[in-house]
Amino acid sequence: MSFVGTSSTFIRDEESLLEACKLLNLTLKKNARARVHLGSVKADYVIKLDGPFDVGLVKDGENYSIKADWWNGHVAKVIGENGSKLLQAYSAAATVKVAKAQGKQIEMQRIENGDIKLILRAGA
Repeated sequence: MSFVGTSSTFIRDEESLLEACKLLNLTLKKNARARVHLGSVKADYVIKLDGPFDVGLVKDGENYSIKADWWNGHVAKVIGENGSKLLQAYSAAATVKVAKAQGKQIEMQRIENGDIKLILRAGA
């Protein structure tokens, strides 16, 4: 049994997506096929996973949607339920990119539960 689903996201910056994958120790491939039950789906970006399935990111307007086979939790274990871990890492990477472009000092830390904490230093 399989459940191939599509989840809308706010992912739109490819550089921040690549950085998010690095934060999660994931491999991102461009213009590839994501493995799903009994086949594959073509995607603009594919996050290759060790389990039986991959994660496809498909351009949907200005953003990318997540296409994945969510059956049995293989994908959710790596990128979180509905992609929550991936989306948190993407948000952190995008925030760091913007802060640095504005000349701000920003520090990223992992906390005990695996979440990401950002510390923005204000003032001179």
